[in-house]
Amino acid sequence: MRTLMILATAALAVAGCATKTGIVPIGDGLYMASNMDTMAWSSGVIKAELYKEANEYCAKQGKSLKPVASRGDDATLAGRYASAEIQFRCD
Repeated sequence: MRTLMILATAALAVAGCATKTGIVPIGDGLYMASNMDTMAWSSGVIKAELYKEANEYCAKQGKSLKPVASRGDDATLAGRYASAEIQFRCD
């Protein structure tokens, strides 16, 4: 019984985690960031967080964020987690 409780607690801890890539250079002055969040329903919330992170990244370089592309998938009851990806430049 104790082992089952420990496994259940560990599963809940992992389920509450988000999976972030951080800022990743993808070539030709482009950057990408993505996130999947098991606790979010809307990809829009995740995109907003990614754009804040990207803006801070560009500001540290003394540059401005220039969005290039984005995509997102909302969570579903069928088991898909909310996720989003952005691509940007710092100009």
